Amino acid sequence: INSYLNNLFPTIPSYYELIDKLNKLKHLPYYDYQRKIKKRAINKANEISVLIEHYKNIETKLIDTKYDRNNTINLWFDCLTDLNNII
Repeated sequence: INSYLNNLFPTIPSYYELIDKLNKLKHLPYYDYQRKIKKRAINKANEISVLIEHYKNIETKLIDTKYDRNNTINLWFDCLTDLNNII
């Protein structure tokens, strides 16, 4: 801990410099965390959208080829399994 503080404050700071520096450090990780969470959420949402569109296309092809309902049920069950793996 002392080495960390020595790196932050090579000289002895005034009270106000200390408070200002600590406030900046306190808020920085929270905003970084929020930005990472938003980026992950957007990426997951995109993955889910692509996966669902893929399964919709497969379903359309099944319908065009006079599908069996069991095939569609199995298809969407596989989709739910894949969604569970993504999440």
